[in-house]
Amino acid sequence: MSTKWLGIDGGTGHAQPTAVWELAAEARAASRARALTGQALRDWRVTDPADIDDIVLMVDELITNAVVHGTGPVRLRLTLDGPQIIGEVTDDNPATPITGVAPTAPAVLDWSEAGRGLLLVCALATDFGARPEGTGKTVWFCRLLATDPPPAPTPP
Repeated sequence: MSTKWLGIDGGTGHAQPTAVWELAAEARAASRARALTGQALRDWRVTDPADIDDIVLMVDELITNAVVHGTGPVRLRLTLDGPQIIGEVTDDNPATPITGVAPTAPAVLDWSEAGRGLLLVCALATDFGARPEGTGKTVWFCRLLATDPPPAPTPP
């Protein structure tokens, strides 16, 4: 599996704690993203189990969608912005999902195999959406945390 660490702030100079990775578009990408997300949340002292589980699940769903519908590497960016986590998944497919509205049963051909990812993100996120990004898109979510984490330690 190819995972490229792009840095604490991904070169953006963000004041907020931000972690960015580039993942190969392969079946194991979601598993790797779950592990990386869990570690970032622990590093940032996010302790509420529901927040951790829900954020990891949303990342898993968005990474899976990016791998299934894209062809190139997938970028995952997580930012601790005060009392919320912002997750962004960027891929090379310019087709954006319908956001802000959960898909309805007729819009999903086979509920046993597909169609739940954005429904879950819609249910678990405080907000989510998509925007064009280069030749592809970024799908993002915000999750207001149950409690503000204490300040994360500053890297040496």
